[in-house]
Amino acid sequence: MLVHAMKIGLISDTHDNIQNIQKAIISFNDIQVRVVIHAGDIVSPGTVEAFDGMRLFGVLGNNDLQIHELTDAFDRIGGQLKGEFCEIEQDNLIFAVYHGTNSRRKESLIQSGKYDVVVCGHTHRVQNKKFGKTLFLNPGTANGWFFGYGATAAIFDTQTKEPEFMHL
Repeated sequence: MLVHAMKIGLISDTHDNIQNIQKAIISFNDIQVRVVIHAGDIVSPGTVEAFDGMRLFGVLGNNDLQIHELTDAFDRIGGQLKGEFCEIEQDNLIFAVYHGTNSRRKESLIQSGKYDVVVCGHTHRVQNKKFGKTLFLNPGTANGWFFGYGATAAIFDTQTKEPEFMHL
């Protein structure tokens, strides 16, 4: 039986940088990503609408203050804004998605052993660490200019369970 891996786009801390968001979407489309997880700090509805045509799941970050407008934008594109935290099952893997604002809450999600993958943002630093069976991933910041970090996003392969980080 041939098993097809699912590719999931991971992005966070876009902070309305539409140019870098478009670069990420082009890369996601090139390898046929159909599901994108946004780990927060989306900021405005235009960012959400850029993902039209993809299944977008998102959580709120500390800079996501336009909650009603963001919710409406997710609704318009058929996406799901899940509040501050969510669990998503894709390809028999359970993902926890949390922006990462509270480091103790982030650590408890990682250490719980309940999730295959924990996706967070907030620090703007790319991270890829394994804790027991749980893989902790931070795709970095798609915005790129805070704290001197480069603009990044990631693609997660559900078969190999490996992320590929990309510079935008």
